[in-house]
Amino acid sequence: MRRAYAFAEAAHRGQRRKDDRAFIAHPVHVARLLAARGYDEEVVAAALLHDVVEDTAVTLAEVRERFGARVAELVECVTEDAELPAPERKRAYREGLRRSPDAARAICAADKVCNASDLHQAASQGDEQVLARFAGGLEAQVKRLSAELTMLDETGTDRSLRDAMRAELGGLRTQARSRADTRRRPRPRRSY
Repeated sequence: MRRAYAFAEAAHRGQRRKDDRAFIAHPVHVARLLAARGYDEEVVAAALLHDVVEDTAVTLAEVRERFGARVAELVECVTEDAELPAPERKRAYREGLRRSPDAARAICAADKVCNASDLHQAASQGDEQVLARFAGGLEAQVKRLSAELTMLDETGTDRSLRDAMRAELGGLRTQARSRADTRRRPRPRRSY
């Protein structure tokens, strides 16, 4: 796992998350969720590497050469096809995961738990700069995460990860409703 961490850290060096934290914090969080649930070293290594093909110049062949076929297969399963338009890419990602090994869906679920948690934290803090960096805003992210949770429910992915995702998503829905209600409220008229 140390090799996977070092490789991911080097690949993501200089990259920042939407909340401006060092990018490597995200795959580490995903890997820790899986390690805490008893997933094996190859799954945890794939979790550490889950964004290297999608977000860096690293190729799947490099992952396979350095970490083996199973780790590369898991990374491939959780890598979106950047050549597809965004809505089609997300749909293709979910459909591909339906046919993927359970471990790939567990990595996906842990990834979504972390993403939802980061988004929930930004919404709770009213961090408009961070929220503006998410495509379509909070409401669109809730819709996308809901579709992913539905797929994970339908495929029987690790219940504890789905429950964690459901909890984060519940908080996000509450935040989205509250923000929508605030925008709809008429502003009080000022008396002069």
